[in-house]
Amino acid sequence: MRTVIATFLTAPLTVLLILAGPAQAALTQVNVRIEGRSKALFEGPILTEGHAVSSYKADGGNPAEDLAEHPCDGINRNDPESTAPGATPTAAAVDAMNLIGEADALAGQWYGSYEDYFVEQWGREEENAEAGSSSWGVLVNNVLTNVGGCQYELGAGDEVLWIYNAFASRPILGLFAASQHYSSGTRPLTAQAQLDRPFAVEVAAYDDHGEGQPPATPERTAKDTEPYQAARVAPVSTSPEGFEMVQVESPEVVSTNSEGKASITFTTPGWHRIMAGTPLDEKGEEAAIRSNRLDVCVPAPGESGCGAPPVEDEIRTPPRYQQKPTPEEDPGEIHTDGDNATSVQPTGGQGTTSGSTATVKSPQAPAQRKGWSGARLVSAHIGRAWVALRLTAAGSATVRIARRVRAGHGYDWRTFKRIALEVKGTGKVEVRLPRLADGSYRVTVGVPGSRAVVRTLTVVGGER
Repeated sequence: MRTVIATFLTAPLTVLLILAGPAQAALTQVNVRIEGRSKALFEGPILTEGHAVSSYKADGGNPAEDLAEHPCDGINRNDPESTAPGATPTAAAVDAMNLIGEADALAGQWYGSYEDYFVEQWGREEENAEAGSSSWGVLVNNVLTNVGGCQYELGAGDEVLWIYNAFASRPILGLFAASQHYSSGTRPLTAQAQLDRPFAVEVAAYDDHGEGQPPATPERTAKDTEPYQAARVAPVSTSPEGFEMVQVESPEVVSTNSEGKASITFTTPGWHRIMAGTPLDEKGEEAAIRSNRLDVCVPAPGESGCGAPPVEDEIRTPPRYQQKPTPEEDPGEIHTDGDNATSVQPTGGQGTTSGSTATVKSPQAPAQRKGWSGARLVSAHIGRAWVALRLTAAGSATVRIARRVRAGHGYDWRTFKRIALEVKGTGKVEVRLPRLADGSYRVTVGVPGSRAVVRTLTVVGGER
């Protein structure tokens, strides 16, 4: 009988150094994927390290100390030979959820004897305790780890995969461009196809071999994979939060043959996002765990590329590791950009003070820098059309929008919009963002005395 201890809580492979105050902290690049019940909550490369994490809610009648922070860096008394802290699957997944605005990332039970979490929920995706097997589990490089998510230490280039209902012995699908002949190493996140020409893909199934020691790098070998027939390769819908759902009932779906292969013909240029999945069974569940995402560039006639890849394919730095802004970009400094004054009413969420408002300052009356009054940013949820934030008290906040532009031989972020807010009272305040043209954007929410919250967005086809 399998135990469930495993659920206790492309770019070149690199280990990057990010300045954090006077000292340097080494961050590890890993690929994180969190597959929920009906959608992918997160997928992409990030920089991370081991750090303390906490559950955002107590379990049942358990005491409040369950909400305390606990170490999650691979150092564990059950493994005395591990003496150097490092990145871990649980800490990396917390960082990934924070990147998409999910401040309440993990809910679970802390077990002191294991010094690890039993993960019950990622974001809003809660396990189904009544279903018995619908627990969260974690794989590293396609293998269920034989220790918990705070105990296993990751290396550069490792692939972390958290799966809802991980112990139901379902095959795990992998989607690849047939021309890439992937066998091992970091999986390709992008591929290129030709307009109005068949684009060959293949779907492989990774068997569930039970728990074990993950290999040093992701692998796809004849020993552990086989072609998967009747997988549905389909377009992907992406929510404002960044959640991805494979559209297996779309008329654009193609099914794989007995060799696990299929061909897609793209009739419009630009970036196309596809995944592989299976129809729901009689229990309303998928027969296999949906595949990784593949972003396909289809150049327009006369072009050699599609511009910058979607931001989800780039290495992202979670908010906790981002450098403090320079003085001219300090979120505490309130700027205006010539827009007319706008009033924003709070949504009236929990903790809202009646009659409180947030006002965008007009250019005729520019706000002066104010000393921090003690208000802190409780949460900030950044979508493609709205930013919702909550403060502990009255105070100021700044929303900055930057667009990704070409700079020399690379790319840079260029700020083109600043929205300065004066929040009177507590509560959740929503700010509507301007309509954005196609491209990649970075939205930063800053409150004096709090760490800035940053999210990257991709706009395709004029939709957010």
